[in-house]
Amino acid sequence: MKSDEFIREVDEELQREKLAELAKRYGWIAVTAAVGLVLATAAWVGWQRWDEHRRNAEAERFASVEGLVAPAGPETVSALLDFAREASPGFAALARLRAAGRAEDERAALEALDAVAADPKADPLLKDAARLMAAARRLDRDDPATVARSLEPLAGDGGPWRHVARQLLAAAQLKAGAREDAIASLRRIVEDAEAPATLRNRAAELLDALGAPLPARSTS
Repeated sequence: MKSDEFIREVDEELQREKLAELAKRYGWIAVTAAVGLVLATAAWVGWQRWDEHRRNAEAERFASVEGLVAPAGPETVSALLDFAREASPGFAALARLRAAGRAEDERAALEALDAVAADPKADPLLKDAARLMAAARRLDRDDPATVARSLEPLAGDGGPWRHVARQLLAAAQLKAGAREDAIASLRRIVEDAEAPATLRNRAAELLDALGAPLPARSTS
């Protein structure tokens, strides 16, 4: 074996070890934390949008359901989905997002998320949040290339969920074997001045693990 080939193989093995260590440390780019952020933000935005304008029995009932159901489990999901079936579009979408976030059953969670994403009356911000959460749940069970395609519209410039979407997109691309595409997605996070510092740092670590140079501005 030529010396340059040996060096390249050793370098690639070190990159794989670093990437595996980061994957174990962050849980494939902290998917759980990212989705938790989406859910919390969506819930807050949803509550602000609808409770401001609808201080009525429906708002009170939603607050009651939120406060009385158990933290997780089928009873929680059932209570929230029962509420969603009778609620106005805004509260229905919010309740389904909350149900999906607490569901232990993957099928029930995905059904709730897909219902929000397909609801023509749901707020676009919450519809996109549902698509993002569904993609995160499908990352380890469906074809990663298909998951990546579903995330591309959410990762576009100016999108409200673009930072989290780009993390998940990079994870899906890596799982699909699209290394260069994943590197491009991670660089978009590092280069986005509006991305949270923790996400930019994590993306930079993953770029390093992949043996990819960082964008010039990230070193300043």
